[in-house]
Amino acid sequence: MTFKALFLMVSLVIVPVSLAAQNRVAPVQMTPPGETGRRIVDDGLLGNYFPADRRAPAVLMLGGSAGGLVLETNRAAIALQAEGFSVFHVSYFRGPGQNPRVELIPLEYFSKALAWLARQPEVDAARMGIIGTSKGSEAALLVASRHQELKAVIAALPTSVVWPGIVWEGTDQPIGSSWSEAGAPLPHLPHVPYDASKGGTMAENYARSLKSFAQHPEAAIPVERIRGAVMLVCAEADQQWPSCPMARQIEERLHLQGRPAPVLLAYRDAGHAAFGLPLTDGDPRLTLGGGTPQATNAARIDSWPKAIAFLKANLAK
Repeated sequence: MTFKALFLMVSLVIVPVSLAAQNRVAPVQMTPPGETGRRIVDDGLLGNYFPADRRAPAVLMLGGSAGGLVLETNRAAIALQAEGFSVFHVSYFRGPGQNPRVELIPLEYFSKALAWLARQPEVDAARMGIIGTSKGSEAALLVASRHQELKAVIAALPTSVVWPGIVWEGTDQPIGSSWSEAGAPLPHLPHVPYDASKGGTMAENYARSLKSFAQHPEAAIPVERIRGAVMLVCAEADQQWPSCPMARQIEERLHLQGRPAPVLLAYRDAGHAAFGLPLTDGDPRLTLGGGTPQATNAARIDSWPKAIAFLKANLAK
């Protein structure tokens, strides 16, 4: 699968429906929890839960635009479990019975997931955090801005604004906001028209769209409401969206609102796969999303232990 095929999925994108027939749409992964976890289908939730072996801090983990329960995110959740955390890796779209699109996903779903996690006997509900990667960072920051009890937030390859939804199957119709709250769409920053058949990158389209932010201030994620510590991980050569410019917008907004500065890890020459467990040389995932494979893996090697240290420091008490 090419990178261009992987990310032809935002509103006003003109993509042929035949992409699915050509097997260029990423398959939905519903990775099983394995020996140290269990599948959760309680109360409308869908995910894999990895409990600690004693009462411990807990993390809600959100994957990105592939949806479902992706193997790589699952492995990261297991790695965090091994570090002493209880981790709930949730599917919020494309899973069985779930919306096939990231469109009008209720933020209440994530609130329900946090409430479920807090009730587990292995979880110290006073020491909870959230991690979101790529599209999941958008949800993580929105959720953290509404749940001030969260003590730590990691937004990897983040966005500073709410974007329109993501459609895997292709459409020539405008798509609404990615998220809803109390039944209403969250205000979002519209995309400028983009025709995938004419080339260019999705990051360029996002960057052009971001220039109109001054006309849509209501689309900003209210990160100043977050009371926990914030870590941002971005890639300077990101070819999905401009994660470093948007990370710096988050940093500036926190500064202007008098909030503590986030931990910002920005990696030169790294692409959109810059966060997660380190990969072996030659892994094809390192070639997705821009940057060089070497710089992208170097970013993973550097940022992953720093993320664990950040969680341990801020969920220690």
